[in-house]
Amino acid sequence: MSPIRHDKLPDGFIKRVIKYKEILWEVERTSLEEAISNFQRDLFPNDELIIWEKTAKNYMKCCKKKPKQTLTEKKKLVLSLLLNKPNANLRCKVK
Repeated sequence: MSPIRHDKLPDGFIKRVIKYKEILWEVERTSLEEAISNFQRDLFPNDELIIWEKTAKNYMKCCKKKPKQTLTEKKKLVLSLLLNKPNANLRCKVK
């Protein structure tokens, strides 16, 4: 595990983490404390948070368009979005 690189995260950062975790609660099950610790260990925590926020936004759009997805399908979608796979958005035509 990487060392803590950021003892204090920027103002508003934790609120942003809470927001994306509320959206992804079903498929991303790390605790808030673990997520914060992971961000503190990141070289560029804000960049990483932006990726999670974008993933959550697109996940939410997709779930609204295709509400009957299975948990497995939802997990695959999040993984594809995180990995920025070109076909991820095609699964529900999210832009």
